[in-house]
Amino acid sequence: MSHFLLMMLYATLVSLFFALLWRRAARARLRLFLQLFLGMMLGGILLAWLMYPFPSGPPTPIP
Repeated sequence: MSHFLLMMLYATLVSLFFALLWRRAARARLRLFLQLFLGMMLGGILLAWLMYPFPSGPPTPIP
């Protein structure tokens, strides 16, 4: 599985859990679910975009 699909799965499960835990009305649950889900997805994409210019892995040795 790709990292994006795993992030979507995680965001879905966590958002569903907290929406069911914190709200009683169906409309309020749906609204909270969408807010949490979109916040986690957009936050993850934004963080990945901000980290993109930085090199990954160990630095190359100087000959």
